[in-house]
Amino acid sequence: MFRHLAALILAAVVLASTSSGVVDARPVHTGPYHVVIRTAAKPSRRLIGLGGNAAICQEVHYKALCGTLTTLPGVMTPQQLLDAALRVAESKAMMAEKRLADVMKSRAVKAEGTSMSSTLDTCKGAYSSLADALQKARDTIKSGGSHDDLMTELSSASTFSTDCGEAFDEFPDLTSPIPGAQRHVNRLVSNCLDLAATIKEN
Repeated sequence: MFRHLAALILAAVVLASTSSGVVDARPVHTGPYHVVIRTAAKPSRRLIGLGGNAAICQEVHYKALCGTLTTLPGVMTPQQLLDAALRVAESKAMMAEKRLADVMKSRAVKAEGTSMSSTLDTCKGAYSSLADALQKARDTIKSGGSHDDLMTELSSASTFSTDCGEAFDEFPDLTSPIPGAQRHVNRLVSNCLDLAATIKEN
């Protein structure tokens, strides 16, 4: 079934490309997980083959979330997928930090007392530290740093990503204003760790 689906997709790409330019449909194998079909007519478009980035997503906890990242522009290798995951996780952490800063200014939070303000402050600091750790992880990759250094940064990121949830767990009567963001960031960071570990193994 998958073989037939791949053939149909390739045929569709060829038909679309021949109407607007020369076709350059070449499988590119840069590792055990990477198969890409590219066309000269639309260089920004690419199809991830059955053995491509989608395969490495089977090695992470949150497969569907990983799969969405394979569709981002420029993601054609496992390393690029990891960088995209780090970039998105960092962006989401910064958004969570900003959201918390806005919430802390509200009258409702001030009315809830010291416990809420303190917990939100803890969360805000955790997401700031998380964003820094993720950026350091990206810098480590770009500078050709060791895989051990990368995993150290990602381990720190993993801790920071759960700090907010743990802070609210200490006060069961308090409700987080960003539960969805917390879950999303936690899952992104978890996938970053899984991707980094998988790439090292292969």
